[in-house]
Amino acid sequence: HLTSIGFEVTMAADTLHVVVPTWRWDTATETDIAEEVGRLFGYENIPRTVPKGDDPGGLSQYQKDRRLVREVLLGAGCDETLPMPFLAPGDLAKAGLPEDGVTLTNPLHAEESVLRTSLLPGQLKAIAHNQSHRSPDVRFFEIDHVFLPAAEGEILPDEREHLAVAIAGEEAPAAVAVLDALDRALALPNVQLSPSSPAGLHPTRSADVVIAGRTRGHVGEVDPAVLEAYGVEGRVAWLELDLGAVLDGPHGNRTYTPVSKFPSSDIDLAFVVGDDVAASRIEASLRKGGGALLTDVELFDVYRGPGVDGGARSLAYRLRFQATDRTLTDSDVADVRQACIEQVVKKTGAVLRG
Repeated sequence: HLTSIGFEVTMAADTLHVVVPTWRWDTATETDIAEEVGRLFGYENIPRTVPKGDDPGGLSQYQKDRRLVREVLLGAGCDETLPMPFLAPGDLAKAGLPEDGVTLTNPLHAEESVLRTSLLPGQLKAIAHNQSHRSPDVRFFEIDHVFLPAAEGEILPDEREHLAVAIAGEEAPAAVAVLDALDRALALPNVQLSPSSPAGLHPTRSADVVIAGRTRGHVGEVDPAVLEAYGVEGRVAWLELDLGAVLDGPHGNRTYTPVSKFPSSDIDLAFVVGDDVAASRIEASLRKGGGALLTDVELFDVYRGPGVDGGARSLAYRLRFQATDRTLTDSDVADVRQACIEQVVKKTGAVLRG
């Protein structure tokens, strides 16, 4: 069949050698040759075969975890958005991000000629669009790819899957609450917040998200100057994670803990601590001191003002104690309360506020 259209064909053992005529510039691969054979022989004359595979298929653990992440975010009241991955040349600078995006050589439009390095610009555009249509307080999330500059010695950009959560009209704790929900669902190991000033975010209301000792993202509020540049009103709580690294990283065991049938006991403790001491350190010390009886820790108040020295703040926590096998006595609660206080004072130098 191929010889009838100018191809030279020779057979050697089980190998078919084909020389493509010079005028057939559209035939460059073995797939092109197979298509020519099918066209000439007739696709209807080729027997049908069912592909065989050893793997019955199914979702990988990564895919299952990604679906779980979506369920958690939808349960948190967030709507999924799907912005385009292309940006205008000035969008990164407008968002306070480094202008090191990968530039396309043949963009369809000049305003879509740069690949994004963060999900922030697209989410801010979505919020601004909704606010202009009388929907000011939106909660968005996005799971999609970003394109970081190629590493040394590499040609292609570093493509990663990121997760972003943008909550308009809310402060940083709203984004931290979403992070906590993801932490509980995925059983992530040793999640901590480290104060920092990530590009595009508020310099004093943001932090790095550290998981198992590795920085995996940022949480906090978007820089007011960036919000103004994008025409967004009010504050925006922000969370962005390198989702691929998080899901590929270590996971804890997700286990069911039965609800205790015995009553709980709640107490409040307030500590005066320096501004350089992260609230997460206080919480970690409380949990260590409380042990198995401490079932919940909530930071419900941060105070600066009269009665508290400059450069320090008062952090008030609500602690819940509960046993699974008995009702706690006043003595039990007093003992575990004292253990919590001693741990905080020892580990952070905080002072119990009377």
